[in-house]
Amino acid sequence: MGADATARVVYAVGGARPPGIPWYEYTSRAGSGYFPNAKREIVEYPAGALYGWVPQELFPGPRDKMSVGQAIDQAADSLDQTVRNATEPGAVVALSQGNLALDQEQARLANDPKAPPPDKLQFTTLGDPVGTHAFGASFASGIFKPADTIPFIGYTMPQPVESQYDTNRIVAAYDGFADFPDRPDNLLADLNAVVATTVVHTPAAFTGPGIVPPQNIRTTVNSRGAKTTTYLVPVNHLPLTLGLRYLGWSDNLVNQIDAALQPQIDAGYSRNDNLLTRPVSVDPVNGMDPVGVLSPGERDSIENLFAQIRAVFPPPG
Repeated sequence: MGADATARVVYAVGGARPPGIPWYEYTSRAGSGYFPNAKREIVEYPAGALYGWVPQELFPGPRDKMSVGQAIDQAADSLDQTVRNATEPGAVVALSQGNLALDQEQARLANDPKAPPPDKLQFTTLGDPVGTHAFGASFASGIFKPADTIPFIGYTMPQPVESQYDTNRIVAAYDGFADFPDRPDNLLADLNAVVATTVVHTPAAFTGPGIVPPQNIRTTVNSRGAKTTTYLVPVNHLPLTLGLRYLGWSDNLVNQIDAALQPQIDAGYSRNDNLLTRPVSVDPVNGMDPVGVLSPGERDSIENLFAQIRAVFPPPG
């Protein structure tokens, strides 16, 4: 990973495509900090299926009129053709919804004698919304079992697969999609995770391994000798209160609020019980700045929005 990554090309599978977002930019940037020297190929598929219901009056433009399950089947087929035709060592990198296709492809290749050799292919998940990782699990995997069909989107939860390929799992701490509290009766932790879905879920894809401390990296080896390495990306501040900082509240005041809230939120994750092994979830110095990792144009838009809100609702003090 990072500058030492061996992949020459990244096959990028993007996340869901709501109307109006820079999907191609997000997909092209996703995982670039983990494979900085690789060429990038975008795997095309109907990524907007989840938003096919959005009225044209609100956001004009084409729609992907199919279920998410059907869209993922197409993505997996496109990905399969891509990796089988590859001529260089490659890495499949999937963001959010794109991980559903990654799961299908790993299952398809697992027992295929014609699959690419393990030293020529690897996989990286970014904010997997249906998977598990060394520090926790996604929201969906806590509700649906393997082979369950998720209502409304027509997607069936995958069975566990013993893949022959090395896999990296990149997860932002507190991400409500990929890192939901395993003690869901902790309502404060749940609320923080829900806010985090809009704050840290996608930006984690634009980070790199350099901000992940050693205690936030865990590796397991399966029966086939393949490694799965999880990188739990720390954030610079609690997602629940981050908006207050952009609304002009003083860092000193919000830091005091965070100092009271974080122990209660962290209690929603059993990984924090052992003080000797617990990962770092918040690092004000080196943690991910979810706005700072965005493009300059997106940063300006967010900062301008908060400036308008501050003009109407000035911060305390």
